Amino acid sequence: MANRLTDLLNAKNGGNQSEMARFIGVSPQAVQKWMAGATEPRGKNLEMAAQYLGVSPAMLRFGAEPGGRNITAVHPEDPLPDDFVLIPEYRIEFSGGDGRVNYEIVEDDEPATYRLSWFRKYGINPARARRFRVTGDSMIPMMHPRDTILVNLDETDIVDGHVYAFRYGDQLRVKYVSRRIDGTLVLRSVNPAYKDEEIRPEVADEHITIIGRVRDRSGTGGL
Repeated sequence: MANRLTDLLNAKNGGNQSEMARFIGVSPQAVQKWMAGATEPRGKNLEMAAQYLGVSPAMLRFGAEPGGRNITAVHPEDPLPDDFVLIPEYRIEFSGGDGRVNYEIVEDDEPATYRLSWFRKYGINPARARRFRVTGDSMIPMMHPRDTILVNLDETDIVDGHVYAFRYGDQLRVKYVSRRIDGTLVLRSVNPAYKDEEIRPEVADEHITIIGRVRDRSGTGGL
């Protein structure tokens, strides 16, 4: 957890422990011990730390949500077991001018096997899910280049603290996205080398289209 705290706090505010301590209501020394791995936040402190950093308590504590999807190997020549669904990888193109999104299946990539019950658990329609390949290093250590993400196309309303795939101009990008009262979008990376981007409402309306919320990540990035 200490490594996750360090990475997320650096991405949030450059590593300012005092600011985080004030938000949670603990001493800076307590946060310093969390960051050093001497102790860990528990109970309400864990919830407040996760809220401040824009992740779930489970993500902060374990690095993943508990009860996530099970990985199951299925031979290509075998019939698909009950309660399983295949989700292929897609490449994406944007039509000039109107920002329309076109999806094309990557034929030379093996589909991912998911449990249908996993989709039902999180209220996701498999037909409205798309897998994309991650590029760039702005979301390291959460996502690495060549990882794949599963995006729910039905979740396009921005909720602070969630990760979204979106069109920015003619690029597919993945970031934490939040919206201010005046409509300004704030795009936040995990990699501390990348600063937050603030997109004015008029620019966001013209150049940004939220494709969907990222609900799963898989790959060997960072290993």
